[in-house]
Amino acid sequence: MLKIDVILDAGLPASLVEELGRLADGYGIHTFWGSAFASRRDPMLTMAGLLRTTSKVRLGTLPVSPYEVHPLRIADALLTVNELCGGRSSILIGGLGHSTSRVTGLLPEHRLDSVRDCIAILKQISPDAPLNYSGPRYSLTDYRPEWAEATPPLIYAGATGPNMLRMAASVADGTMMGDVPLSRMVEVNTYIKDGLQAAGRSRDAFRVNNFFAWHIKADRGDSLAEARQGLIWRGFLQDWHISTFLEPEECALVQANRESFLATFLQQSDRIENVPDNIVDALVRNLTLAGDVSDIDQAINKLHSYEEAGLDEVALKIHNNPIEAIKLIGERVVPAFS
Repeated sequence: MLKIDVILDAGLPASLVEELGRLADGYGIHTFWGSAFASRRDPMLTMAGLLRTTSKVRLGTLPVSPYEVHPLRIADALLTVNELCGGRSSILIGGLGHSTSRVTGLLPEHRLDSVRDCIAILKQISPDAPLNYSGPRYSLTDYRPEWAEATPPLIYAGATGPNMLRMAASVADGTMMGDVPLSRMVEVNTYIKDGLQAAGRSRDAFRVNNFFAWHIKADRGDSLAEARQGLIWRGFLQDWHISTFLEPEECALVQANRESFLATFLQQSDRIENVPDNIVDALVRNLTLAGDVSDIDQAINKLHSYEEAGLDEVALKIHNNPIEAIKLIGERVVPAFS
């Protein structure tokens, strides 16, 4: 059955994170993800109180990048968190996020090799023998955490494109794709199958997750306004994400008005200049889950379609009013996949 994850906004205070995490634990949510972005509170630290006060929910951090910190330090922190929560930790390793790149000036060069090396290191660590790893970007010599005897954490790759998906399927426990529309699932399954076959792995050994923006609220107007505000981040409105449900001229119009989508987000508006409502509505309908409570059954049916198309997990990114969002997801969505 499809597993339901929740992703928090970046930078929430620890007291709220703990309240939300306990709700998620009680509702049977699979993984409770904290987001790591520049100038925000560290999610591993804000979730620290949940390591011992929850019992079922997995606790995850995303995205974590080897461009920001060497895999050695990622491993030390991850294994410590994993020990404290009894083997319930997860991590998503990605390239370099736009916010971090903007602040630091770092560039995601050799992204495929960097992410592969980091994941390979994290997957090969064992308390039973020293790890000696030499890759094109990162290496470790004689690394052996004898104390790390908990069930190993789950290591996901942040991968959506062909080469990253093939790489993820060859080395990681799973992938979390970003905003993949249902119409692209056959294509991404092909890339995943290629990577699994090349590595001699079975499909059962790999988890396929898709990030989806959750905007369903009690008030339909609030929901749609929130969904429109964040459209610039839905696959960055790349043609690959939108061309299966928009006409070529409509895709061209979206690309020509990317600055309007960004301005809508920065101004926290719900109006996108120069883009007709029918195009905006199609973007919201295909790239988000939005509407009021009466639309939850439709959202569930959509998730069932993703499950039938090969999705194992879905990560629902919640925004404003996170308590309301987790309650709706916990009371309506989780039971539909139990």
